[in-house]
Amino acid sequence: MKRQPVGVDDFKKIIEEDLYFVDKTLFIKEIIDDGSEIILIARPRRFGKTLNMSLLEYYFEKSEEDNSYMFKDYKIWAQGDKYREEQGKYPVITLTFKNVKTSKWDINFELIKDVIQVEFNRHVYLMDSKEVTLSDRQNFEKIIYGKASYNNYVNSIAVLSRMLYMHHKQLPYVLVDEYDTVLNEAYIHGHWQEAIEFIKAFMNSTFKNNKNLHKGVLTGIFRVAKESIFSDMNNLNVCTILSDNYSEYFGFTQSEIDEVLNYYGIEEKEQVKDWYIGYLFGKKKQRVIYNPWSIIMYIHKGILEPYWINTSGNAIIKELATTGDKSIQLDIQNIIEGGTVDNVKIDENIIYSEIKKSEESIWSFMLMSGYLKPSKLYLKEEGVYCDLKAPNKEVFHFFRNILRSWLSETIKGGSVDEMLKALLSGDVDTFYEIFARTVINVLSYNDVGEDRAESFYHAFVLGLLVNIDKEYDVKSNRESGYGRYDVIIIPKDKSKKGIIIEFKKASNLRGETIEQALKSALKQIEDKKYDEELKGFGINDIIKIGIAFKGKEVRVDTV
Repeated sequence: MKRQPVGVDDFKKIIEEDLYFVDKTLFIKEIIDDGSEIILIARPRRFGKTLNMSLLEYYFEKSEEDNSYMFKDYKIWAQGDKYREEQGKYPVITLTFKNVKTSKWDINFELIKDVIQVEFNRHVYLMDSKEVTLSDRQNFEKIIYGKASYNNYVNSIAVLSRMLYMHHKQLPYVLVDEYDTVLNEAYIHGHWQEAIEFIKAFMNSTFKNNKNLHKGVLTGIFRVAKESIFSDMNNLNVCTILSDNYSEYFGFTQSEIDEVLNYYGIEEKEQVKDWYIGYLFGKKKQRVIYNPWSIIMYIHKGILEPYWINTSGNAIIKELATTGDKSIQLDIQNIIEGGTVDNVKIDENIIYSEIKKSEESIWSFMLMSGYLKPSKLYLKEEGVYCDLKAPNKEVFHFFRNILRSWLSETIKGGSVDEMLKALLSGDVDTFYEIFARTVINVLSYNDVGEDRAESFYHAFVLGLLVNIDKEYDVKSNRESGYGRYDVIIIPKDKSKKGIIIEFKKASNLRGETIEQALKSALKQIEDKKYDEELKGFGINDIIKIGIAFKGKEVRVDTV
């Protein structure tokens, strides 16, 4: 029985070590058939981008070694002479920026220089070529010997392309894997300007102004827009997860999963589906896709647990999920409860500087990153709209865990557990004491003014949800009786107490006092008959709590 290729993204190594390989070689055919000169394929991390770029490199590259043996047992070889003749025909330049992800730009730039230098060394024979010009050879040597200037690195691939063409009399392929990793790190760690200036100039030189190019293929998570990385590239074909092109080549399809699970004799197919399925790639013809990394790790370890979520790259998602405004937090809670965020306009072009400025940008970012899926997709004149939800159990647990972690980090010293214990037991006085102290400490800690209070209360609701879900169901902003309550806590053991919580913010415009707001909250619970839902579950021991706040000042009382 073949071993799974855990952490192996080099096709040659998979062949030589006889590892299990899901045949994606028709990806090569689609690249050949694509009339675009430059192709950008955006997919979530660990969805097979690097392995597929390895396929292209070994298939197209003209080298002393005949690599055709790697492909003769796979689908691409059965496509006929037209495609077989492309094998080993072209010089190839291949770069991967997937490891360029430190917190400092100067280190990342050194890593980029190393990547370029390694690729130049792969073509070191060009230093002896009589076909290349003296000036190109001199620039080549500067890269090889580490004496190149900033501009030499900006123009390095254009120079290498020209030299390869002059030597081989054949235009090269240029493959750039994970081009946007450096930009993602730059956004997180605050060196955006330096990173974008280099990447923009480098991409323009490599693709926009490069006449010595047969075809360019790039992969990344996003199409980074506005910063003009790809401006004026009329020959660019961008394929995101909402594109129909290439939709089956990144991640595993249902038929591929059936074959894999049968090969390894795995019977818990439905559980695997719950944990790792759920992605929908494409627009007019959506394909169901499984997360390939998680499937590989599950087969390797034999345990259903999060794998993709536990790899690196979650920092921005964590920040967006925990620092958004009230509506974002409520929607995150709805996602955790298995619901959807409806009718969201999706922008397939990610603008880092605007991610936090609109809900559409946040949801688009999460969708393109693989943390949400389009449960429904609407093609309208003004753009693409989606209903979004968590794709599977693995991602569902991620949202729960980051909120639990955020609450624990923000509210120190065990206060969360003490507060919940008091609340669930009906000790409202102790709950009030801890809650009021926590609000003051947290708001002071964040130092963001009184308006932060309302966001904190809704974050607290999320904390309730993720900390007591084994014994309670927590619902928020749902209809019951004659209105919509803020929070209801439903015990799974009907002998325990059910709890209703209504928040009220004292209105400065109306000159409302916090005591008036508190009375309004309690009255609303009674008038709207919010206890009807709990009674419908057979729960009669019900605590009705009003929480009123005015900035850092908070009051708690019961009916």
